[in-house]
Order: sequence, then structure tokens, then C-alpha cells
Amino acid sequence: MVEAFAALCERVRSGDGIARDALYRLAFFRLRTIASGLLRRERPGHTLQPTALVSELFLKLRRLETRILNEDHFFRISARAMRQVLIDYSRHQRPAKQVSADSIPELLLSSGDRTEDPESTLAVKMVFEQLRSLDPKVAETVWMRLVEGVTVQELSQRQKREMWRVRADCDFGMQWMANRLKRYA
Repeated sequence: MVEAFAALCERVRSGDGIARDALYRLAFFRLRTIASGLLRRERPGHTLQPTALVSELFLKLRRLETRILNEDHFFRISARAMRQVLIDYSRHQRPAKQVSADSIPELLLSSGDRTEDPESTLAVKMVFEQLRSLDPKVAETVWMRLVEGVTVQELSQRQKREMWRVRADCDFGMQWMANRLKRYA
């Protein structure tokens, strides 16, 4: 039986759809029991159900390139993968703090390990890097205006551009970053 299970897993790994369906039917109830046990340890009101967790597991196992040695090995790998699914799920479901446009300059300037909110600092820096790749001139204007404190007039002279363009770039950059940061929250 142990060798048959390993052979079935190997056929699934090679892309056999019939073997995949057979493995799913064979393992479903035991995996659902494992999933139920893992979900009992989660916070009350968790929205992921045991069947959905098993389905997520099978999606994760498809991408896994580990060779299954036997039935016990399969269920140990499956339990570990379900825990990883729950961790990923909780990371995406956890509400993040809203980053206000006013706090963008101080978060850009600070290093993430010395602030009380390193996640917000990281989010702001990631969004700033996206802005820099989208429009380097706008990113430079935002940085110099908000972080370095250069006035619009001084920046206009440095960049050899009209003051209204400098102001418009700074406003656009801040608004663009604030909109992107709403997606992180």
C-alpha cells in the first residue's frame, strides 16, 4: 500500500489527471480533518473553511517539486503546506494601518527598523520606488520638496523648470503615492 501511494503521487507529479483525481478522493477526508484541526487554532470568525483550505493545499502542492516518498510523508508535507496557506491568508487579510499623505515625508526619511511602524515605512518606500520607475523627475521633485525641504522656487532654479511645473509634479507625485498607499491598507 505504501508503494502504491508513492507511485500514485509520482503519476500526479508527472501530470496524470486521473491519478490526481484519485489522490484527491483518497486523501480528501484525512486532509479535511487536518485542516479542521488547524483552523480550530485560528482566531474566531476565520473566514477560510476546511474544504477551501484543502483546495488551496492542492493548488500549492501542484507547484511543489518535492518527491513524495510515502503516505506519511505526503500528509506531513500537506500539513506544513496548509499552515503556510493559513499564514499567507492571514497576512493578506490583516488590516494594515492607513498611511496619511502627511506622514509620507517622515516615513520616506526614516529607516524601517527604528520606527514604531516599519510596515508603513516599507510600504511608503516601495511606493516611492514605483513612482521613481514611473517618472524619475516627479520622484526627484517629491523627494527634494518633502524630504530635503527645498522650496518650489529653489527647485525651479535647480531643475531649470517653471515653478508651476515643479508644484504640479510635487502635487501629482504625492497624490499618486497616496492613492497607491490606500491599496496597501
